[in-house]
Amino acid sequence: MRIVNLASGSKGNSTFVHYGDTRILIDAGLTEKKLQETLAEIGENISDIQGVCITHEHIDHIRAVKTLAKKYDMVFYVRKELAESSAFSDVEFKEGKLFKFENDVFSVGEFEVKPFEVSHDAVKPVGFTVRVFGNNSKAGFVTDLGVVSETVKRELLGAKIVFIESNYDEKMLFGGKYPKIIKNRIDGTQGHLSNEQSLELAKFLFDGGTKCFVLSHISENNNTPELAYLNYANYFESQGFVLDKDIFIRLSFQNRHGNNFKVKEENDGE
Repeated sequence: MRIVNLASGSKGNSTFVHYGDTRILIDAGLTEKKLQETLAEIGENISDIQGVCITHEHIDHIRAVKTLAKKYDMVFYVRKELAESSAFSDVEFKEGKLFKFENDVFSVGEFEVKPFEVSHDAVKPVGFTVRVFGNNSKAGFVTDLGVVSETVKRELLGAKIVFIESNYDEKMLFGGKYPKIIKNRIDGTQGHLSNEQSLELAKFLFDGGTKCFVLSHISENNNTPELAYLNYANYFESQGFVLDKDIFIRLSFQNRHGNNFKVKEENDGE
């Protein structure tokens, strides 16, 4: 399974996932033009995308949906409550190209996609795990949430790679110029994860076998990539683990695509 984050941050979020003949996006928060350009940079064509899995309705996650639905032959996978809300009332999906999911696993080509609920100020927001059918290796995507619930921990446990929010540094947020109401929203239970909250989830997942963490949705105003990275690196090194051997810490970026990840297959034996 090949995974490349195309962009991550308040200006737009989208991640490309590929296996065999199946190509999907997790969110489509860039413009159509930017999606085209970034996919081309990694050797892919937007016309080959078969499905888009939507986490929630904030513009930085659905910016291109209306245009993509009109111009391309891809299927959109949207939580039922969200699909029937005003957020999608002006999107004209082609016949058979809107799949409304609830809490159950659904298939997209060769992928098994599992949605799970997260806490964010949106209509029934979700994170996702993705695996190839007949394969135990899964990837997790959880990039907008205010608290780490037991559901989040359970669903991500055992993932080979997790794209995990590390949105803000507490000192930068509360010492910054944002109005108090915005600071409280970001720091609230339906906002975003701080660097420390992100690390706490990573510690749990690492103990469960996850060895690769991609720090995502890093705030441009209330964090830096260096702070987010060092928060993880300093902890794991202090515990005696060797970076790039025992644990891999990588970053997603707002203005360019990230690393090209290949998740190795582990057959389930069936």
